[in-house]
Amino acid sequence: MDTDSLIQTMVEEGASRPLPHPVKQTILWLAGTGFYLGFMGGYFGLRPDIVLKIDNFLYGLEIFFLCCMSVSTAMAAFCLSRPDGHQKPWMKYLPFGFAALWTVTAFTGAMDQIPIAEIFSAMSIAMSRGAFDCPKHIALFSIPPGLAIFLIVRLGAPTQYLWAGSIATWSATSFGYLLLRLIEQNDNPAHLIVWHALPIVFMCALGMIIGKYALRWR
Repeated sequence: MDTDSLIQTMVEEGASRPLPHPVKQTILWLAGTGFYLGFMGGYFGLRPDIVLKIDNFLYGLEIFFLCCMSVSTAMAAFCLSRPDGHQKPWMKYLPFGFAALWTVTAFTGAMDQIPIAEIFSAMSIAMSRGAFDCPKHIALFSIPPGLAIFLIVRLGAPTQYLWAGSIATWSATSFGYLLLRLIEQNDNPAHLIVWHALPIVFMCALGMIIGKYALRWR
């Protein structure tokens, strides 16, 4: 259904209770997500060297940009739950800026430690052993917030459901990855690329497919 037909259908169905402002939706979702991740963090325990890592400027900057990316994707998803994107078409592109800043920060000074051969070696070894602990934990941490954000977005009338699905998934998995970085004591760049970043890209692609069917307003 195109936008004009959607608007006409909404007019014919009559007025309904307006959605909360995207900022309010974002704050409420972040509060619930923060409580859940705090509980999971307490259950699994933070990495033993967390105090030393927090004092590390680049690590702190990485976590900061990761938070910005997670929050901006949530805000973008709630804007996309409106047919007109809440008149902020640029919002869905904002997270890519934070993603670029996060990438530069996370891997600054480590590019010489990421040989392509090591990446493929890590993938082949882990896959042969069935070692998918990191992707499984990211998914575990992301599923409840992900279900919540999908349900909230579905309350609206998203017309860009592919964007909405991928961005909503990106937000939930970013928070899952954030928690994993606070829990797992592994800063190997190849490991972070293969078992953290790439699974998130795959999950976002899956979220796009889910959004096509779960978020289609009509």
